[in-house]
Amino acid sequence: MGQRQESTCGDAAFKDILETAEIWLSKGRTCALATVIQTWGSAPRPVGSHLLIDNTGHFEGSVSGGCVEGEVVTEALDALEDGRARMLEFGVADETAWQVGLSCGGRIIVRVEPLQDRNWLSKLNKLRRSRKPACRMIDLTTGADQIIEPEESAGLPAHQDALNTGFRSGRSVRVHNANGLDTFFNFFTPAVRLVAIGAVHISQALTPIARTAGFDLSIIDPRTAFASPERFRHVSLIPEWPEEAFTKAPLDPHTALIAVTHDPKIDDPALLAALTNDCFYVGALGSRKTHAKRLDRLAEAGASPALLDRIKAPIGLNIGATTPAEIAVAIMAEIIQELRGPKPRKEVG
Repeated sequence: MGQRQESTCGDAAFKDILETAEIWLSKGRTCALATVIQTWGSAPRPVGSHLLIDNTGHFEGSVSGGCVEGEVVTEALDALEDGRARMLEFGVADETAWQVGLSCGGRIIVRVEPLQDRNWLSKLNKLRRSRKPACRMIDLTTGADQIIEPEESAGLPAHQDALNTGFRSGRSVRVHNANGLDTFFNFFTPAVRLVAIGAVHISQALTPIARTAGFDLSIIDPRTAFASPERFRHVSLIPEWPEEAFTKAPLDPHTALIAVTHDPKIDDPALLAALTNDCFYVGALGSRKTHAKRLDRLAEAGASPALLDRIKAPIGLNIGATTPAEIAVAIMAEIIQELRGPKPRKEVG
């Protein structure tokens, strides 16, 4: 059995674990995958989180954010030796669990499996690279699994409700149904993208905020004096008209789009594209008077009142923002609220 070693990469938390797994396997490394399949209470990592371990003890990812990883890695090495999956439970009584924040009644169950079959991993990663939702459905009794796409849910009546719900929410879940089936649904929805139309000061301020929040940001502006690498470093910068850019990277419901150029020739076509492609957030910079004129133009271009009502304008949460940096914060906050939904405040004291 190999000895446990720390991850070889400092930014492991930001890696795509399943893509990494496919790379490791292609290089001949023997791997196991640990997945959080159920949580209660103050679990530090959500259901569906992954930890990838090879036979030397190198690992990437996290299932708890702390010391539970040590025991999971040890069990993974055992799984690689005997070829069997296993279920691990950590709770308040475990000293290691206390150290990672499970002291308030939290418990987690982690499934550890040797990665012996690459077919499901290759299929899943191909779908994810194509920005298509997918689910890995695992029978926890037999270990049988399959990759499901949304349109295939109807052909699985015993699981249809769980699949439909999961594809809508994107939340992975373990389900015990009335027929005695114990199934884990690991859902994968496309990464959320943020497309900014306009290489302006607000976009400059938005770049580090979006990166910190985990959004994949692209900035589109045909005005090359604005869209210059000197003004925008470490970001996807596309010096094209929006219509051209969208042919190469189409908009979809997992995309947020903001229009901030103040130029109707650039903003209006982008807004129409965002509305017709059902982007989950569509925002536009400008005063109410400016937006009223914008709505008239878009209506003349064929947009229905229902679509136009989806545009957030003036853009951003109303926090009194005035500077480009403050407006960027307000925009990011409104996008997150639209994505996650407002949460009720908890009573204190």
